[in-house]
Amino acid sequence: MCSSSPETPDVVVRDPKADARKAAAEAAKKANKELAAIRARKAKSTLLARGAAGVEGTGNTLLAQAVGKQRLGS
Repeated sequence: MCSSSPETPDVVVRDPKADARKAAAEAAKKANKELAAIRARKAKSTLLARGAAGVEGTGNTLLAQAVGKQRLGS
């Protein structure tokens, strides 16, 4: 059971600076993803975005519809 040369466990060498850089990169990636989702949500909910695309199915802009015309200027 006892051998003359016991096996030593592998030593794990960690670099604290590399770990910090990795954690910072992951945090930045997560923050960028959340910010992109917030910006996309805001862009979809603005009246300008909805008006430019028009009311679904009619082809009229929201502003034209509010004025009661098919197209602005007509």
